[in-house]
Amino acid sequence: MEASGPAVVPAYEPSGPREVEKKHSRASEPPGRRTERLALLWSQRRFLWGVAWKTLIASALVAYSLPLHYESIAKIVPNEAQSGGAMGILGKLSGVASSGAGLSLDPTSLLGMKTPGAFFIEVMKSRTVQDRMIDSFDLRRRYTIIGRNFPGLYNSRFGQRWLHPSYYVTRKQLRSFTDLEEDKKSGVLTITVTDYDKNIAAAMANAYVTELNRLAADLNTSEAHRERVFLEERLKSVKQDLDDASLALSQFSSKNKVMDPQSQGRTMQDAAARIQGELIANETELRGLQQIYSDDNVRVRTLKARIGELQSQMHRVVGGTGTAEGESSESGSSPPSLRALPMLGYRYGDLYRRAKIQETLYELLTQQYEMAKVQEAKELPTARTMDVAIPPEKKSGPIHTLIMGLSVLGGLVLAGFWVIWKNSWDQLPADDSQRMLAAQVRYDLRALFGRAKSRGQTAVPK
Repeated sequence: MEASGPAVVPAYEPSGPREVEKKHSRASEPPGRRTERLALLWSQRRFLWGVAWKTLIASALVAYSLPLHYESIAKIVPNEAQSGGAMGILGKLSGVASSGAGLSLDPTSLLGMKTPGAFFIEVMKSRTVQDRMIDSFDLRRRYTIIGRNFPGLYNSRFGQRWLHPSYYVTRKQLRSFTDLEEDKKSGVLTITVTDYDKNIAAAMANAYVTELNRLAADLNTSEAHRERVFLEERLKSVKQDLDDASLALSQFSSKNKVMDPQSQGRTMQDAAARIQGELIANETELRGLQQIYSDDNVRVRTLKARIGELQSQMHRVVGGTGTAEGESSESGSSPPSLRALPMLGYRYGDLYRRAKIQETLYELLTQQYEMAKVQEAKELPTARTMDVAIPPEKKSGPIHTLIMGLSVLGGLVLAGFWVIWKNSWDQLPADDSQRMLAAQVRYDLRALFGRAKSRGQTAVPK
């Protein structure tokens, strides 16, 4: 079944001198043609007015349905300590060159060095910082209409499977909502963040500064940083050695009752001398009493008991019950003897010397560690906040009046072109090649649609 149509297909008129004359006449239009077009537009003012107010209503609906945007701005200043060291030397060289030879050398461009501002901008543009921002503020959900307006659907199993955008897409949106600028003269960095919520925009701008300092500290490779890391690891091992040495010394002292062998030895020698003196005196007195009284006399027995006690004390002081290392005293509280004290003193001195060495080493490393931390803080590429980002008081976009004005203007321009083209088309003669081409295209499309419609009707079962 074939579509119905004209029996005769219109043919093109061969191009010749007549068509060339038509084109030449159009190219050399009189100046009054512009007035005729203005008159034509004025005659179609009702149509243009309808296009204008319809476009105004449609653009107003679109403009006021768009979410509001807020811009929050934070300004930071690179640390002035970055100009020290080699940068300061290059700065002096540039000053000498500019004063002597009339040339101004930029110390930051010498030897391919970068400015701290450019470094900070690249750090904030890095994937690490952007991924931290995405995770901190859940931007994968925030930058999607479904996730922002329908969190339940977004967090469902279907949403997690199909609605979660990738980090790559979210990074592109974050970059479009973030503007990083550096003032070359002052070195001030301006961070502008746009978001649908004024408070979130301010929080994101301040978070950029926090993540910047955090990653810049991780990327710090200065000499002070390497020294601080080395001292920090060395301090851990020295602290462990000091604890082990102190513990061994305390256990040895507690087990053998040794606190200070030198003073303890002098004390024990004095005690031994005193006991020896008392012992000699009592023995002399006992011999005198034994010449007068028998052994059963009370005074004789008492003096013998006294002499026995002094001999027992002398035995303990000089070298009696076990007080050397590895031995145990009977009472568990007897001090070391003079005989065992030299060996215990040697062992005690060795442990004490080890503990003292570790303590001195720990003190020196602690001082160096603190100095390295101060030097690292001076050399650390940190940024100081000049203006903290605050929630903006006014929206930054969209500008409703601008959207509506441009939409109406664009609609009027397109409608004006349509009116002029329609009038030119209507004035073409029936045998014009453009009209004949349009007629053939219309005929072919009708035939194509007609065949498709007929095939669809025959395919439906009765």
